[in-house]
Amino acid sequence: MQIYDYFSVIVLVFVTLGCLYNINNVPFFSYGQEQQSKGVIITIPKGSANPEVDITNLSPRQWYDPRDVSINVNDTIKWTNNDTEPHTVTSGLGGGLNSLLTNSQGEPNGLFDSGLFSSNTSTSIKFNESGTYNYFCTVHPWMEGVVHVRNASTNIPTYAVDEFGNKINDFPLYNFTDNKRVEIGLTWSPASIITNEPVNFIMDFFEFPENTRLHLWSYNFVILQNGTEIYKTNGITQIGSSSQTYHFNSAGETIIKIESADNTSSFVQFGTTVYKNPYDNTKEIQNVSNSSSSLLSPLTLVYVVYAIIIALPIFLVVIIILYRKKKI
Repeated sequence: MQIYDYFSVIVLVFVTLGCLYNINNVPFFSYGQEQQSKGVIITIPKGSANPEVDITNLSPRQWYDPRDVSINVNDTIKWTNNDTEPHTVTSGLGGGLNSLLTNSQGEPNGLFDSGLFSSNTSTSIKFNESGTYNYFCTVHPWMEGVVHVRNASTNIPTYAVDEFGNKINDFPLYNFTDNKRVEIGLTWSPASIITNEPVNFIMDFFEFPENTRLHLWSYNFVILQNGTEIYKTNGITQIGSSSQTYHFNSAGETIIKIESADNTSSFVQFGTTVYKNPYDNTKEIQNVSNSSSSLLSPLTLVYVVYAIIIALPIFLVVIIILYRKKKI
């Protein structure tokens, strides 16, 4: 048995114990396995327990399908497990797309927890209060979903919009840099952006006219809101793709700008609108930027690592040769 299997067993034990406590201590939700539901049905596709994460198709994998749903107060959602392994539906933030690299197990917030439900079974939750609820699987924290529970009076759209509030019909968005050498695609999830909720921005980078993916391309990710720059960080593409996560503290017209780290005059930009979260009273979330704290760009760090990988074997060979010649 591999280390991953041992870890999964331990997690399953603690999740089960935790769920037995949580399921009896959450006042605003009602749920149960095999419960009849006339609301939305979300499926867990086969293979969701596979830890391999693929973002090269410019959209998050549908661990929960659909991943992003909107319902009304007192509606019920039913999750059906079509996978071969058990899963949970647990409120809170998951480990994200990079959870395997960061070893993040996610952060439950205690609002609801379905407990483990096995293959070919289902669990249902009735949402009695309005709000936006992020959830994930505590056994497989890369699996994430979000439920928007809205009152009839809420005028926030459920679809992506541009900076003028108009519906975006062609999504993801694609634009060329001014020199026409790079094409960049952008999408975000959830499609409707509200304040104080995490937004995952996923990007694809292509070299034009070859239309090949740009690997290890260093870029800056910039957000401007109401004409003012509010955030800037840097990143580096992996097989032509990359992602960034951000929490908006203010509503308004928003521009997402992606520029070359080596030539900031080469950039593309996309527009959207951020809406005020009508259900959220939490304090503002501090976003941490890589730009102000990093002395080396991501691409420089990659080159340093490559240099070490190449130089180390050469150094060892030289030491061995000198040793055999008894010069050391």
